Formats: sequence, structure tokens, C-alpha cells
Amino acid sequence: MQERGLRKDAEERRQVILAKAARLFAEHGVQNVSMRQIAREAGVGQGTLYRSYTNKGELCWDLIEESCVQNYARMNDYLDEHKMRHSLKERLETVLLYHLESLETHSSVLAAIQASGGGEDQGGLPFYSEHYEAIHEVLVRLLKERQASHTSRLPDPIFHADAIMATLRPDVYIFLREHRQLSPEDIKLRLYQTFVEPLF
Repeated sequence: MQERGLRKDAEERRQVILAKAARLFAEHGVQNVSMRQIAREAGVGQGTLYRSYTNKGELCWDLIEESCVQNYARMNDYLDEHKMRHSLKERLETVLLYHLESLETHSSVLAAIQASGGGEDQGGLPFYSEHYEAIHEVLVRLLKERQASHTSRLPDPIFHADAIMATLRPDVYIFLREHRQLSPEDIKLRLYQTFVEPLF
């Protein structure tokens, strides 16, 4: 009974931390908010916060993980349901659209995860995350399908997917939106023109 109470307290504290962090991020921008500020706003000590999250990147991932997992599931559900009804080009474009929609919502938080190195399990690569590898795998699967159905030489599916994911790094997406002043629709069309249309 006592252990259950402790777990409930920990979960309630986690929800307070995430809610306060989300509000601070919305008001000041992810990069401008420190772990000290989050701890103060959440009413917890810094030691308590760091026992839960070793860096801001881990906290950011906890904040958006569920949404990212749902988006990945959305991609796979779409592909399972439409393999026989939609062309490969349509399926590839739709997967990219879903990913772009997620970036539009979460790019600043994903950029903070990227800047933190993504956590110890990310192999020390600043752009690597389990989420990105999952999206990369979906792209490779579709690109291999295209390669198998085409007689002429096509780009290597793994490298092609790497190039797409490099273009869709969260910091690059922010650069395109803020400095190049491209709308989400502009980015989508350029992405299709560069990476999809030459394959078909």
C-alpha cells in the first residue's frame, strides 16, 4: 500500500513538472528555459528534478513521447490499410506529410533533445533518437519497395532515407521556417520535388 502511494506521488510530481515545463517552453522558448526554472516553477528541488531527468533533453522527450509514438503508429496504420489502394508515391508522400505535421508541432522540443545529445542510449550522436530511427525504417521500407519494382537504377534506399531525415532535422526545420520563411506547405512541396518525384 505504501509503495503504491509513493508511485502515485511520483506520477503526480511528474505531471506537475511536465505541465510547468510545457508552460515555460510556450512562454519563453525551449532553449531559453533552464532546469533550475522548471524545478522552481514545479515546486521541487533541483536534485529531485535531476533524479527524474538527467538533462533537459530527457524531460523534453517525456513531454512529447506519447505524441511521437502515436504519430509513428498512425504511419504504420495508414500503410497497413492502404497498401493495395494507394500508389507507392501516395504512401511515401503521406508518411512524409505525417512526419512534417509532427515537426511543425514539436520541432523546438525535438531540437532541444537533439542539442542535449538525445540521452546516453543515443550513441553520442546529437541527431540520433529512437523516434527518428523508427521513421527512417519506414522510409527505407517504402524506398526498397520502389527499388524492387523499378528496372532502372535508383538511389540507395538507406542513403536516400538518410538524406530525407537530414533535411528534416528539427534544427533544419526551424531554420527553414524562421530564416528561409517557408510555410509548412512550401517545405512539403520542396520535399516532394526533391526526394519523391525523381523516383517516379
